[in-house]
Amino acid sequence: MNDTSLSIEKRMTLMIMSRSPVDRLRMASSMFDTGKKLIKAGLQNEKGSFNEAQLRAQIFLKLYGESFTQAEIKRIVNTIPNMQLDTDS
Repeated sequence: MNDTSLSIEKRMTLMIMSRSPVDRLRMASSMFDTGKKLIKAGLQNEKGSFNEAQLRAQIFLKLYGESFTQAEIKRIVNTIPNMQLDTDS
């Protein structure tokens, strides 16, 4: 869904592009961090508690799960330290 008018979208793009590359990177990093916090809060609200390894895996799945097959997901999770799929996945 896009309910932003083209003129406002162009103004917003100009405002963002007028900032330095470092500022834009900081903004993007901040938005990504906020997104991860929202995912974490949603997961904890939806399913209760996870240990840290399970939580890392669930955040990974929410962010990137649709980009990989189940076999690839299992291989990735088993390769990365401190990441574990819970038994309900």
